[in-house]
Amino acid sequence: MSNRVAIVDLGSNSCRMSIFEIDGESYRPVYEVKQNVRLAEGMTGNRRLTDASVERAIVCLRQFVRQGVLHDVDEWMPVATAALRQAENGDDVKQKIEEETGLRLRILTGEEEARYGFLGVVNTMPIQNAVIFDIGGASSEIALMRDRALIRATSLPYGALNLREMFGRYGEQACVRMASDQAAEALAEHAWVRQGELLPFIGLGGTARALAKLFLAETHRKTPRLHGFELPASYVEVKLKQLQQMSVNKRRKMKGIAKHRAEIITTGLAVLATLVRILKPPSVFVSRCGIREGLLFERLLGSANPVVPSVLEFSIRNFQSHFRIDRAAASAVADMAMRVGAELSARLHLDQSDRLVLWTAAQLEGAGAFVHPERWRDHAAYLVLHSDLYGLRPAEWQLVAQVVRFDHRDPRAKKLSLLLRLARWLALELGVEPHEVSRGKGGEIQIETRRMIQDIVEDTADAKVADDIRKALQITCSFRETGSAALTSAR
Repeated sequence: MSNRVAIVDLGSNSCRMSIFEIDGESYRPVYEVKQNVRLAEGMTGNRRLTDASVERAIVCLRQFVRQGVLHDVDEWMPVATAALRQAENGDDVKQKIEEETGLRLRILTGEEEARYGFLGVVNTMPIQNAVIFDIGGASSEIALMRDRALIRATSLPYGALNLREMFGRYGEQACVRMASDQAAEALAEHAWVRQGELLPFIGLGGTARALAKLFLAETHRKTPRLHGFELPASYVEVKLKQLQQMSVNKRRKMKGIAKHRAEIITTGLAVLATLVRILKPPSVFVSRCGIREGLLFERLLGSANPVVPSVLEFSIRNFQSHFRIDRAAASAVADMAMRVGAELSARLHLDQSDRLVLWTAAQLEGAGAFVHPERWRDHAAYLVLHSDLYGLRPAEWQLVAQVVRFDHRDPRAKKLSLLLRLARWLALELGVEPHEVSRGKGGEIQIETRRMIQDIVEDTADAKVADDIRKALQITCSFRETGSAALTSAR
C-alpha cells in the first residue's frame, strides 16, 4: 500500500518541501515547492531570530501544510537546520511554529545535517570517494566519503547569509576577504578535513547550483541534468574574483543567479574557495539531492546504514516500478544486448561505458509505452532525461536517451541503438536465448536454435534491423537449426 510523505526542510535562507509517494522500497516524486524565508536574517548580532523572520517562516509553512493536505499527504517529516539550531530563542521559536502550523519540527544537529546530505549524495551519485559540502545560509556542512562510507562530518556555524551580515558593512572586497578568513579559521579546528586533499568535491545547495549555472551560461553549454554535472575546481576562484567586482544589481541580471542570491553568492563562494585552496580538488560535482533525499532514503530503506548497494540498479528498479516496465521483457532484451555486445566487443570497439549504456537503455526503453505506444521511443528518451534516474554521468544519460530514441546522428549512439534493436528483435520477436548466440567468422553473428525460426525471420516486425546492421556495421546474422549444417543469413 502506498503512502505519501512530505519532507520539509526549514533552512536559514529558504524553506523547501518535497512530497513523495512511497510503495515498499520504491518511490515517486509527487510535488516540490520552495520559498525564500530568510529565517536567519537579522540574527547575527544577538543570535536571536527576529519576529519578522519567524512570521515569514510560519506563513510559508502554513502554505506548505495546505498544499500537503491537497496532495493527500499521510506522513509529515519536517526538519529545521542552522537558524533554529544556533538561535538563543530557538526553542521558543520551535514551539511557536509548532503551535501555529501543527507541524512537529525536528531540529537537526550539524552532524545530522551533514549525514543526511551524505545520504542524499551516496544514493544518487556513482562516486566512491569525495568531500561533500553544503554551504547554506547560516552554516556550512562538510563530510568526507571513502568507499561510499561516511568517514567524518562536521558543521561550521558560517554560511552565505550570516557571513554577509557579519562583514557586508565593510564593502565587497573586504567582506569576501574576511569571510574567507573566518572560514579558514573555523576549518583549522577540524584537522581531519585535510584527509580529503585531492579528492573531488560534491556540492549541495544553492551556492553549488548557482556556480554550475554560471559555468554553463559562460561556456554556452546546456544540460537537461544539473545533478552530477562536473566543472573544474579552478573556476571557483575565477568566478569569485569576477563577481566581487560587480554590483549586486549587475549580478541580479546575470543568467544563472537568482535575484535573491545575488547579494550573498560571493560570501558563499568565499567559503567554497577557501575549501578549494586547502584541499585542491580536481573538480566540483553538483548534486541536486541533499537533506530531503537523505531523509527519504532513511525512511525508504529503514536501516542503520541506508545506502543502496548500486545507485544505478536501484534507480532503474524504481524507474521501472514508476512507469510499469515489464521487468521480464526488459531483462530478456538486456541479457541479449550483453551477449551480442560481448560477441562483437572487439570488432565494434565497445568499451565498458558502451556496454553500461547499452544495458541501461535496454532496461529503460519500455517506459515510452507508459505514455503511449505510438512514438514510444521519443517518449522513453524524454523520460530518461527528465526523471529521477541516477547512477550515470549526465553525458551518459544523454547517450542513453539517444540510444532508446534510435538517434543515428551521433556515430556512437547509432552503433549502440542498432545493437539494442538487434537484441530486442532476437529476444522478443524471435524468442532467441542468449546462449544460442555466438560469433562466427569475420563480422558474423550465428544464432543456433532448436526451432526453425529462420522461416519466420522475414515476417517479423523489425526484420529490417538485420539489413540495417549489415549496411552500417558490416555485421551479418546467420540462423541454423541445432544439428543442421546449413546456415541461413537474414537479409
